[in-house]
Amino acid sequence: MIDLEKINERKGVIAKDIEAVRGRITAAQKKVVEDQSLLNALMGAFQQCEAFAKDLDNDTADEDTSASDVENSEDPDEAIGGTD
Repeated sequence: MIDLEKINERKGVIAKDIEAVRGRITAAQKKVVEDQSLLNALMGAFQQCEAFAKDLDNDTADEDTSASDVENSEDPDEAIGGTD
């Protein structure tokens, strides 16, 4: 037979379960925020690597181009940008 005492016991068990689930949700939300911050940091690092690679490629291309521009120039003014 169901009585008030059994109902109150059941409510106590349910209340503990509610608190446990709330705690897990809070922990999961904190983990999501931490993971989002980590993802942002990783994406920033990735972008920096891309920028460094592009700069390195541009520097290499500039060195190759600048040497050939000077060597192939007939007019000394053209080698330094020309005069108008």
